[in-house]
Amino acid sequence: MNQTSFTRDKLLACAKGELFGPGNALLPLPGMLMFDRIAHINGDGG
Repeated sequence: MNQTSFTRDKLLACAKGELFGPGNALLPLPGMLMFDRIAHINGDGG
C-alpha cells in the first residue's frame, strides 16, 4: 500500500480488520482509539 495518510473512517476500518486484511495488526476501536487521522506517513524512516 502506497497510501501516506488515513482519515478517521480508514482508521476505523483498520480497527474492524477491513483495511489490511485478515492476520494483520488492528487499531483499537473507539473508546481506546487515541487519534482521529494520520496526516502523513514517511517510508524513509527517521
